[in-house]
This record gives sequence, C-alpha cells and structure tokens, in this order.
Amino acid sequence: MNLIKTRKPLFRIFIGIMVFMIFFWSVAPLAWVFISSISTRTELYSKPPHWIPEEPTFMAYKKVLVTGESFRGGDGIAAAQLFRKGITNSLIVSIATTAMVMFFAPLLGYAFSRLKFKGSRLFFYIIIGIIALPAWPVLIGLFSEFSYLHLLDTKIGLILLSFTFRLPFETWFMRGYFESVPAEIEDAARIDGCTRIQTLLKVSLQMVMPGLIAVSIVSFLHTWNMFSGPLVLTYTLKSKPLTVTMTEFIGQYYVHWDLMSAATILAIIPPILMVIFFQKYIIQGLSAGAIK
Repeated sequence: MNLIKTRKPLFRIFIGIMVFMIFFWSVAPLAWVFISSISTRTELYSKPPHWIPEEPTFMAYKKVLVTGESFRGGDGIAAAQLFRKGITNSLIVSIATTAMVMFFAPLLGYAFSRLKFKGSRLFFYIIIGIIALPAWPVLIGLFSEFSYLHLLDTKIGLILLSFTFRLPFETWFMRGYFESVPAEIEDAARIDGCTRIQTLLKVSLQMVMPGLIAVSIVSFLHTWNMFSGPLVLTYTLKSKPLTVTMTEFIGQYYVHWDLMSAATILAIIPPILMVIFFQKYIIQGLSAGAIK
C-alpha cells in the first residue's frame, strides 16, 4: 500500500516533466523567432546568443511592413514589397483552394458514402492511397508535367497543386461525416418529394456542416503553410507565396535574420487567429469524423 502511494507522486512528477519538455520543445523555436525579430543585428550575431534583447526594437517590423532594404534575391525589391506580394499570393491560392475543396469534397464524400456503383470501393482506396504518396518524389514528375502544361510559376498551378493534394484527405473525412448521418433521414426527405440533390443540399449537407467547416479550415491552413511545392514550381514574385518569399531575405553577404523573423511572426498571425475563432468547429468536426 505504501509502495502504491509512493509511486503516485513519482508518476505525477514524471508526467509534469514530460509535459514541460514537450511545451518547451514546441514554444522555444517560436519564442526564439520573436526574440530575433526584436533584436538588433549586432545581438543576433553575438556569442553566446541573447535570450533577452538588451535593446529591443521593432524596426524589423517597420521594414517588413513599410520599407526596408532591397535584396539581390528579390531583384532589388524592397522588403515591404516582397512581404506584400508574398502575402497576396498566399491569400489568393489559399482562398481559391479552400473554395474548390468546399465544393468538390462534399460531393465526392457523399458519392462514396451513399452511391453504390461498380468499382466504387476500389476507386475510393486509390484516392485514399494518394494520401500516402511522399511529396518530394512526386514533385519531380510534377515539375515536368507543369512545364509541359505551362503551369510553372503560376498561381493557377499552385491552386491545382494544393487542391490535388488536399482533395483525397478531405474526401475521406467527408465520407465519414456523411456516414454518420442516418440514412432514414434522407429516405424521409426523398419520400416527401426531394430529389437526391435537394436531399444533399437541404438535409445531409446541413447535418455535416461542422465537419465541412473543419475540413475547409484545415485545407486553408495546409495551403497557407505550403513550402516544398511552391519552392520547386515557382521562381518569380508574381506567384511565390509568403512561405517562399521570406527566403528572399538573404543578402549577398549575410542573412537578414531580423527581417525574416519579423515576416515569420506576421505570417503565422492569420492561421493563429483562424484557429482561435473557429476552434469549436475544428474540434467538433474532426471529432465527429474520428468517432465514425
């Protein structure tokens, strides 16, 4: 009995240490990026590194948002112009991808859930199998294909890329959401005179709306954070998203860590705000799909 009582405090201490380590592992990089964004360049290159800036400054944010040096990698474009162009491209690609996913994912999910046709199971497994494909080997073939279709360095190409990679995953989730809706409810709507399309729009889709919102938010966040694909398939500022544009803060002789860190902090604000405001729908939607 005493041994059991002794083990409980030790177990709690062990759990507390593990939680702290995980928290530190997750927060420390973000904290260091913020510290770098408000530090002078002298402090950034000092040894040992300063966790607390002696002369904190927000000049890096001013340069990213208002003005700033020009960069060889950005063809002589100022830091503020690089940031604005990158965030504009990211918004266009993310919003367009999310809109397409919101339209096609429910249709495919409903079809695989309710419509039984020859080869439906095999076709569904093929779509699900695409999720397991690694990104880098696929990009080798995509580069050649995009070049042939004249989609290199275009926002349309990035939209198609993100949409193609997200659609299998979102279709899988939407199928689970629709299967959680009792078929008797749809049968009752059909008896009342609704067509299958009307049943989908007026009954089924309304019941899986939390799941659709969750899928849309996850799709937006994934597209916003894309890096490897745009890095390979874009090469000018007309289509580079923000994640790739930030790599332009590399001068001829050294890296502008302060500007890159400030741009990083600004870039993560939209996803954080979206998660904060829609966390209820994300948790509710993803939990419903997981339970099913």
